[in-house]
Amino acid sequence: MRGELPLECAHLARELAGLRATTGLSLAGLAARTTASKSSWQRYLGGTQIPPPELVTELCALAGEPPARLLALRELAELSRRHPQPRPAPAEPSRESGPARAEDPPTAGTPDAGRPHAPPAAPAPTPFFRRRKVALAGAGALATAAVVAGALLLGGAGEDPEDTGLWPGCVGERCRGKQAQSQGCGLKGSGMRTVAEREFGRQTVVELRYSPSCRASWVRVRFGATGDRIEITGPDEESQSAEVLDEFDAENYLPTPMLAGGPEGMTACLVQAGSGERHCFGR
Repeated sequence: MRGELPLECAHLARELAGLRATTGLSLAGLAARTTASKSSWQRYLGGTQIPPPELVTELCALAGEPPARLLALRELAELSRRHPQPRPAPAEPSRESGPARAEDPPTAGTPDAGRPHAPPAAPAPTPFFRRRKVALAGAGALATAAVVAGALLLGGAGEDPEDTGLWPGCVGERCRGKQAQSQGCGLKGSGMRTVAEREFGRQTVVELRYSPSCRASWVRVRFGATGDRIEITGPDEESQSAEVLDEFDAENYLPTPMLAGGPEGMTACLVQAGSGERHCFGR
């Protein structure tokens, strides 16, 4: 049950659910845009499992949220699972707090009728060395969690990649064919920027984007029509593309995989569904 989750796990689940709400995506939409399945997302958002850090970064990228704080919460949740703290025992009722509930009177004819009951034996005290061992283990886990959380949260306060201490998943040629969101190239604080954009029709917007920390470029479309295709082509004619396949793609941002290199010489294109009209632009 959710109430039996460690507090850190419940807190992480609430934050992840909040990010999912920010993206406006359903579980199927999340599965289509990340490396986790719909059923996995259901477990992560419900708090029954802790997502891997890469998946936390992917969700933060979709929501436009720097990942440092969520990664810190994830680390705390994982530590709470590895080193669960004992729950405090319920307080014993005291005589001062009110009269104790009377026991049922013994029935006539029973051997104990009219005889005083002996008080129950007191539980054996926990040996001192055991109490000390448990206390030290709990203190060690909490100290580790505090250090991790402090380092990540303080490191996430800056806007530049050097300040956050978070490194992209790829740089330059290693980014070719990979998604910006899963590699951390499209995160706030990475220096990522839109270098050119064009609007087509009433709401379809195509953007040419570049991440200096990853040294890679890509194109994305917002509010495209089902069947639309976007492309990015480099100076050497190498290209990457993506197609709007369904309503999830149409209602949200859809990016192409990345090409290595800066935006100079890159061309972004929209090929509209139905008419096949091709609209291209550069920086």
